[in-house]
Amino acid sequence: MQSAFYKDGAAIALSAACVVHCVLLPVIAISSPFVAAVAEAEWLHWIMAVLALFASTTVVISSPSARVPTFLIPASFGAILITSGLFAERFGFAETLPTIIGGVLIASAHIYRICR
Repeated sequence: MQSAFYKDGAAIALSAACVVHCVLLPVIAISSPFVAAVAEAEWLHWIMAVLALFASTTVVISSPSARVPTFLIPASFGAILITSGLFAERFGFAETLPTIIGGVLIASAHIYRICR
């Protein structure tokens, strides 16, 4: 059970990192060209998304208690939104909103799982 707690914690932290990246980094990037370049780097978006999705997936695989609708529905919808954020610009919409909502959904699903 302790291993699942750490996996949930990692998924929460990585999902929160996606949200912070979308919300705060653009504000910070105004003051630093280097931060602005890193904030817009496509590889960073892919790494953050893959890590967040990987952490959530390992929870589902390793913990039967995560295979319930109260976890799977919001976590799956969040994963879909984070993934859609990776391809958003190609389809002409902003990546920020789906990524923020997806990160919040994934983090909320893990928090709910820990607290119940």
